Amino acid sequence: MKRLSTWIFLACVLAVFAGQSIAAPFDPPTWRDSTWDYRSEDSVDIKSDISWWKVGTVGGVALSSYAAAYIFVFAKGWWDNDSSHFHFENDFKYALNLDKFGHFAAGVILGESFYEGYRWAGLSEFKSYLFAGLSAMATHIAIDVKDGYSPAWGFSIFDVLSGTLGGFWPMAERYVPVFKYVDLKWSYWINSTYFYDKTTHRGDAVFTDDYVNQTFWASFKPYRLLPASVRKYYPSWLAFAAGLSIDEKAMDFHAPDKERHREVYLALDYDLEAFRPQSRMARTFIKYLNYFKLPAPAIQVYPEFNWYLLYPIKF
Repeated sequence: MKRLSTWIFLACVLAVFAGQSIAAPFDPPTWRDSTWDYRSEDSVDIKSDISWWKVGTVGGVALSSYAAAYIFVFAKGWWDNDSSHFHFENDFKYALNLDKFGHFAAGVILGESFYEGYRWAGLSEFKSYLFAGLSAMATHIAIDVKDGYSPAWGFSIFDVLSGTLGGFWPMAERYVPVFKYVDLKWSYWINSTYFYDKTTHRGDAVFTDDYVNQTFWASFKPYRLLPASVRKYYPSWLAFAAGLSIDEKAMDFHAPDKERHREVYLALDYDLEAFRPQSRMARTFIKYLNYFKLPAPAIQVYPEFNWYLLYPIKF
């Protein structure tokens, strides 16, 4: 519901990768060790020299992505021909607020994509992060303004706030030291068809609204916290994650609140940054891939106990 479909913006990512591969397919090895912040390399790998044709390319790809998102997702999924007066709505009951995590995650993807585009176009590192966050915020405002004229939805200040914070998350990871020790991740696997079965027009269902099958994670990196003398005994790639999801009843507005539950998971995880790719293009690929929680052993600790060998796949 009212979420950016992140797959639409893969076009931006691919365009950025294409630009990077032309400019500098292989950069000198500069990673110190797996505790080094890979984002810090940007300040030495890329010179700030604005190219206006690249700026135009970034703008063109962004506008094309927005147009595609509107035609194939937003208009089809939840915007119709009906309209109403502009109004506000904060849907706190919907999906037990898990959709706010969805808006945040969409903001992160937007922030990362805009950053890569602005940096490739020659803006300084700081300005690229700043304008990327502002661009993510502007995108969410535009989406919710349209929602504000839809009779089924409404302009949600908290949706915009969540997406804006997500847009500035990459900037926080670069400049706030504590964020070097935690990653935010997302996993999705269709274990339940409840959302699709309940959607009035099944063909219009957008997977980003399927919160029953989504889990949002905070992944912690013990290796980075260990003293240097101890690190040799601990796998640098091994991390631990805590995840949040919801059960089927949480998507049912008519179900009693006591039957609608959040689900809490603990799982093993992989810190892909520990594999230390050397080229900037490879590091950028790892950066995006590291936002996805890959299947791993997990236990559900609330509201009941279960264990899974390769969560989010339940079998």
